[in-house]
Amino acid sequence: MFFKPNFDLYRFQDDVSSHLTIPRSPFVAVFRRGGKTLVYLCDRHRINRSFDMVDWVFDQSSLPRPDVFLVEKENDHPGNVGTCNDNSMFYAAARATERDIPVVFADLSEDQMLAVLAARFPGVNFSSRRLHQILKGGPIRSRGVDGEMDIDLNRYGRDKFMMENIAAALNQYDTVWGIFGAGHFRAQESMLTDMLGAPEYMDRIPNMRRDFGRMEIKPIKLIDFDMGDEK
Repeated sequence: MFFKPNFDLYRFQDDVSSHLTIPRSPFVAVFRRGGKTLVYLCDRHRINRSFDMVDWVFDQSSLPRPDVFLVEKENDHPGNVGTCNDNSMFYAAARATERDIPVVFADLSEDQMLAVLAARFPGVNFSSRRLHQILKGGPIRSRGVDGEMDIDLNRYGRDKFMMENIAAALNQYDTVWGIFGAGHFRAQESMLTDMLGAPEYMDRIPNMRRDFGRMEIKPIKLIDFDMGDEK
């Protein structure tokens, strides 16, 4: 069996139809076909429960040990994960490395992203700063030009490269794990299902660290600042 993604099935991240059957992130999608297993960790960046998801999945005895671990990280990144406790994807890479599981950084480098944008939008001068501005808000049409540029960057660059890495891993290994943003999963889900069949979702992630994202903190004031004689 040879795995190859069908990019005609690509679904844009802001396609609301993809939200109807896919759980709220973070969650895990497990695909199985022909002796192959793909465990896809759908990360929601910068929230505590994504770290919980990583720890929970690595402790699941019902899932086969990965032969390789793919990460949504620039493929030219040096690999130092000193900030892994602040980034759930680096944290997942560290958990895999701890268990001697090979890690693949499966996203485009900054130079490759700039090359994709230059090819899709000839005549526009793209800089590193502009790229970060484009990436910051997400691939959403309502963002105007930046949103359209991010959409093309994902469709013709980032999601394409991620899916090619997933297919290459499945063609080489029996059990593949990977962690990518949930938005990328929404875009890739139809292609993944075409290759592997419908997934089993694991979305009851225990909230061990607790998420206070909606709590309103009401600080009190002990003293007022007084410049005194320094005026």
